[in-house]
Amino acid sequence: MNFENKEYDAKFKELISSAFDSGRLPHAIILEGANATKRLEFASLLAKALVCSEDEKRFRPCGKCANCLKAESGSHVDIKTVMGTNKSKTVSVEDIRRVRSDAYVVPNEAERKVYIITSAHKMNETAMNAFLKVLEEPPSYVNFILECEDKAMLLQTVKSRCASFRLGELADDSVTKKKLEASFENAVKIAEAISSDSEFEMMKTLGIFEKDKDGLKLALEEVILILRDSLALKNASANCLSQNIECAKKLASGMTAEKIMKAMDVVNEALQNMQFYANHNLLLARLSSRLKD
Repeated sequence: MNFENKEYDAKFKELISSAFDSGRLPHAIILEGANATKRLEFASLLAKALVCSEDEKRFRPCGKCANCLKAESGSHVDIKTVMGTNKSKTVSVEDIRRVRSDAYVVPNEAERKVYIITSAHKMNETAMNAFLKVLEEPPSYVNFILECEDKAMLLQTVKSRCASFRLGELADDSVTKKKLEASFENAVKIAEAISSDSEFEMMKTLGIFEKDKDGLKLALEEVILILRDSLALKNASANCLSQNIECAKKLASGMTAEKIMKAMDVVNEALQNMQFYANHNLLLARLSSRLKD
């Protein structure tokens, strides 16, 4: 991907470029961190790259084709920025319903249609729920970019259908780069324990989180994406979201679709209950038991 000499965090650029250039950019992404101006700037750049006509993905946006020129001027009909039309300027359920209907209309000029959902963190629960079906089963030519202050403010069901990218340095946040990298490794361990026949292996794996509630949350969010990818792979879909595709492939070959869906339900429930359980060890014990039940 061509960043047009714009300044972004090196790790962020590496992750986005790897996904975009390989053709593995998920159909729906959450763009969080930095400030709204910076997030919208990049969302516009990515939308431009998605509609660009240049053959080589690593050179998109080329800035020269008709699609790029229209995107630059803000007049491309296949790029739609969704902003709240109510008094509070938040995206409402009516706004999302219009997006949902429009998404099934094929692109007019480019090969893809792109929807930039602004201030996604301000959507209410009804609007987010209305978004779920099109996020789960989108047309093949659609991309959604959810511009968001913090993905923690989104419903878990929405987050599990999107890949998250953080714009800006993680050093300024409560979640460090080291924790983020550890979450990917721990997610693989949990996923492998789910497919294992050993209940002891699951207890041992979750035991490392006895005093690390934040670490468990990060790992489980990645586990959801791995499970979701394994289900997609079983259904012959190449639309993967996690950072651990090889792990997803192993689960897809070793587990039935029914077991994968059950595990997703259990992990989703655990994530939703984390804020309510005063006893963290009890939550871990319940999670271990239900995953191996």
